[in-house]
Amino acid sequence: MKNHYRRLICISLILVTIVCTFAVSVAKTEPWSAYQKFIPEDTPVVKRHLRGAWISTVVNLDWPSADTRKIENPAERISKSKEELVDILDSAVDMNLNAVFFQVSPEGDAFYKSDIVPWSRYLTGTFGKDPGFDPLEFAVEEAHKRNLEIHAWFNPYRVSMNTTDSTISSLKIEKSVYKEHPGWIKTATNRFVVDPGIPEARQWVINRVMEVVENYDVDGVHFDDYFYYEQYEGELKDQDTYNKYNKGQFSNIGDFRRNNTYLLVKELSQKIRGTKSWVKFGISPSGIWGNKSDGHSDGSNTNSGFTNYDKCFADTKKWVEEELIDYIAPQVYFTFANIRAPYGEIGSWWADVCRGKNVHLYIGQAFYKINDDSDQYFKGENAVPELTRQLKFNAVKPEIMGTVMFRFMNFRDSGKQQAVKAIKNDLWSQKALIPVMPWKGGSAPNTPTLGKLDTLSKGVEISWTDNDPDTAYYAIYRFNTGEKADTTSDNSAYKLIATVRKNSQGEQKFVDYEVENADSVYYVVTALDRLHNESEGLAISTNQSKHFPDVGMKYSWAVDAIDMLYKEGVVKGDENGMFNPGVNTKRADFTIMIIRALNLEADFEDNFDDVKQDAYYYEAVGIAKALGIVKGDGRNFNPNSNITREDMMVIVVNALRIAGAKIDKADEQFLENYSDAKSISSYAREGVAILTKEGVVNGFDGKINPKNLATRAEIAVVIAKLLTNIEYV
Repeated sequence: MKNHYRRLICISLILVTIVCTFAVSVAKTEPWSAYQKFIPEDTPVVKRHLRGAWISTVVNLDWPSADTRKIENPAERISKSKEELVDILDSAVDMNLNAVFFQVSPEGDAFYKSDIVPWSRYLTGTFGKDPGFDPLEFAVEEAHKRNLEIHAWFNPYRVSMNTTDSTISSLKIEKSVYKEHPGWIKTATNRFVVDPGIPEARQWVINRVMEVVENYDVDGVHFDDYFYYEQYEGELKDQDTYNKYNKGQFSNIGDFRRNNTYLLVKELSQKIRGTKSWVKFGISPSGIWGNKSDGHSDGSNTNSGFTNYDKCFADTKKWVEEELIDYIAPQVYFTFANIRAPYGEIGSWWADVCRGKNVHLYIGQAFYKINDDSDQYFKGENAVPELTRQLKFNAVKPEIMGTVMFRFMNFRDSGKQQAVKAIKNDLWSQKALIPVMPWKGGSAPNTPTLGKLDTLSKGVEISWTDNDPDTAYYAIYRFNTGEKADTTSDNSAYKLIATVRKNSQGEQKFVDYEVENADSVYYVVTALDRLHNESEGLAISTNQSKHFPDVGMKYSWAVDAIDMLYKEGVVKGDENGMFNPGVNTKRADFTIMIIRALNLEADFEDNFDDVKQDAYYYEAVGIAKALGIVKGDGRNFNPNSNITREDMMVIVVNALRIAGAKIDKADEQFLENYSDAKSISSYAREGVAILTKEGVVNGFDGKINPKNLATRAEIAVVIAKLLTNIEYV
């Protein structure tokens, strides 16, 4: 009996342990646990990530403000409108955004000069009224000044936000599609829309977009999620359109509608790519393409009542698969804990769809829901941790190339400031470059040149030159002196301190106000084209020539030698003041330098046959020939041929002996230290041995490279050593 009780007690203890363990396990399981590997504890830093925000103009949500729109004085209204937009763009830069999505046509209207549609009422309060300036032109100019990409955001089909009598009256004006094509107009809930099934209406949408593409320097064209639906309830009534235009092609109206949106996207894509290949075309649909539970075997594990495929009649997955668009930005406006549509599930599903496709995946982010939504994870103390999880997920998940926030003025909401601080101080505290779309073309520009650094009373100014017409802007990296430069890895984002738009003056400048001791840092400047292909870097520091702008950090090993020889009058720049350190040295130019350096003189009556009397090197070569320093082939000197390293060393030794230098003969066995010693010409072996033994010339990686051509920088170092390391009688 005692054993029986013992067994019962043991079993009870085991059960208690199992229950407790299970309870702890359940307690530790969070809605995002399945995606934990994409949500690291430390904030991930990525160099390439699109960071954008939508700037909504419809009903004056973001710009211009309703109060500004109502200003009666035109000059004051224009000034205030511009001031507000500049403030938005400055804030975008302050938050380390690199793109904005600017709504240019919210109601079949225009925030730009158009021959097709009327001016938007959200500019002045009246449809068709000229605002007195071109908002899109101004927005493009100001965005590019701040090195922000700007995408022109269209609502393709919407004509009005309501169907009130006053709206109907206001739409009866010139260029209004409501007036000019009443047969195209349908009602979706309480909004007027253009029927997507009418071919002429589709062409009208394409024409509107192409008017902007052709006339404005936009970086992209953008559609949002409104296709056949304007709101969750209220289907567009288009049975008559189906009856007229289907012509037996589709067995149901759903497929007919999906084909109409497909044709719009396909035809517009072809138009944009054929007109300006660099302009990106992207779409931001609602987050869910289709539910697996609704019979879509390739759909997501979600249970949404509003999907792209079945409700919006937009087969967004097909658009990605056929690469009709350059990016897709699904609006994943849910939390990880959302039972019907979990953030991690939707983001992962889209990642699978986009993997291997020439289509970038950006995630549309519901910043507007923070502290304004019923989901507990968007509220209170849960809001910032949820935003943090989502942005970390976006940064770490390989297929996700960017994030777009809806919408801009929500960054100003008092209830969202903790989230704003988290973005500015942690999540996006480092700058990022926009990912490259290789299929769009473009190539890395030439590396900038002629770097220069000047210390100011406050800060450091760097400048450089760039004549490559393909350069759009520059990336500025700052490194500590002695630190290895890295401009390619994700960690280089820690060093990326600014991007600077290229100006038209030729010389480019940037002032770093955060540095007090210029000797403690150096900079690397890269050039990027408008598609963000990046060049190799130009290093700029205090450790560069004071006399030649093209002798920068790349030639730090030769800077002191070149500057010393300049002061001694041994070397000069070309007609543009450049030293050309990487250029191979002509035999005549080297002869001039060695004669000047050692102050050698001699009378001579003849010269080599190929050295003409009016040549700038005639005297120096004549002196060298008379002194036996150079011999040529007897009759000719080949003055314009580039000098090899071994010929340079032979001439140097000959000159040193004439100048009375104390140099001893060197045992040629010394050359066996170099793996390529056998390639040294017999006439040069003594000279090479002497100069390598004296430390005037050094090998590299165990080789002396005798047949390599000598650059001007290498020559300068050799001559400087002759003047400082060699004793003379």
